Amino acid sequence: MKSKTYRELRERAYEYLTLNRFPNTNGHREAKRFLKNLLREKSIPFWEEHFSVEKRVPIGASLEVEGRKIQAFPFVGSIGGSFEGYLKEDFIEGDIALQTAKGIDWNALKSKNIKAVVCYLKELDQVFYGITEEEMAVVCIKRSDLPKVKDFYIKLKVEVREEELKLSNLVFELGRGPVVYIVAHMDTKPKTQGAIDNGLASLLLPYLYEELRENYNIPFKLRFLITDGEEVGLEGSKFHTLKKPKHAYYCINLDGIGWQNPAILYEDKEGYNDYWLAEAFYRSAKEIGFEVELRAVPSAKSDHIPFKKVGLKTLFLSSHPLPIRHTMCDNYDAVDWHIARLWFFSIVNFLRNLGRL
Repeated sequence: MKSKTYRELRERAYEYLTLNRFPNTNGHREAKRFLKNLLREKSIPFWEEHFSVEKRVPIGASLEVEGRKIQAFPFVGSIGGSFEGYLKEDFIEGDIALQTAKGIDWNALKSKNIKAVVCYLKELDQVFYGITEEEMAVVCIKRSDLPKVKDFYIKLKVEVREEELKLSNLVFELGRGPVVYIVAHMDTKPKTQGAIDNGLASLLLPYLYEELRENYNIPFKLRFLITDGEEVGLEGSKFHTLKKPKHAYYCINLDGIGWQNPAILYEDKEGYNDYWLAEAFYRSAKEIGFEVELRAVPSAKSDHIPFKKVGLKTLFLSSHPLPIRHTMCDNYDAVDWHIARLWFFSIVNFLRNLGRL
């Protein structure tokens, strides 16, 4: 499996994968310029869908405990303010709740009228940069700070600001016929480079187009969609699907590829993805020696979900488990380039044979 296209992708990846691409930041603007220039260089016609959303954006947070100050960072969507109380895992009304970052029990928090939450990541001693849709103050600390604050009376200060995030999707097409979407988001959480989630996949799309363009004989129109705002609530795919796509049948979503544990997520937060597509990709990947696990992850959310809701059959390609997701460990050095290469050629093989699978 040799490809000049893939070699160029790897050579140019560093510039793009080392940017923080949280909306409205310089890194986000630079990344968007990079992608548009890349499409122009490759003579790929594209159009841009502009939209904006209002979000609460984190600035910073701290916990004060017996005169000591512990740094924290708010989730996107967190409310701001000052809060006091005991920090408890077994919390009651009036406490500040202590939760694991990937296991927050929102229903239990609401039932106890909890106003503030401090969380930590079990797997790594890293801040987890998350998102909340609840009217609560939610911040994350490092795991190593846990003994300094657990069960103590704390004062929590959370700073956020309301901001209009200016976003845009990039769309380009190849071929004719019924539409198959290939989707990947380009944005990140605050502070992170998101090389795995989801820089590599979004960079892959122009190179997949270039690889497939020569001798194209697929009986579908491939519509490549690089979305924006996934990390603040799937906003790009929601915007794109406001007008239900016509003559569209399948949506293939790439989110979190390039790490060990390659996976097809056949179940996510919104239920099952398409069984036939999952089985077909599994067999196609195996043909070129790429072993991909079939996984059910009921907490997973990504850009294929709005497409699923408007009736498209969906395929969700990712990595699971992915412990570095939404941390500063998700950087360029985390990319497994052998796995990335196998993903590239597996997706090319799958799309080339889609009419016969």
